[in-house]
Amino acid sequence: MLLTQEDLERIENAGYKRENFLLPMKKADNFFQLKNVDSPLGKKCYFLDLKGNCKIYTIAPRGCKLYPLIKNLDTNEVMVDFDCREKEWFKTKEYLQSQIISVHDLVGTLLLESGEI
Repeated sequence: MLLTQEDLERIENAGYKRENFLLPMKKADNFFQLKNVDSPLGKKCYFLDLKGNCKIYTIAPRGCKLYPLIKNLDTNEVMVDFDCREKEWFKTKEYLQSQIISVHDLVGTLLLESGEI
């Protein structure tokens, strides 16, 4: 999951150290990106416990709140992430226009912060 500068600051202000939860910038194409870690259930977000509960739910990154909606940068389309374990269930859901706009806004913020645009 990619993080905005605001997301990163919120998590650090809660007492977490970035070296514990972020991938190195070079591996993340100069974006702030949450680490996935090994678990008995396979790869999972650093902040998910073994029951699938988020340890930082109240301060979760914007992208986490919108997941599994992602933006395909090649087609400019908002879609359900193919890597989501529950993708088949989510494909049956209808999404609000405001959620789709929020994904576009988030990607714009991430690209601006990374210097991509």
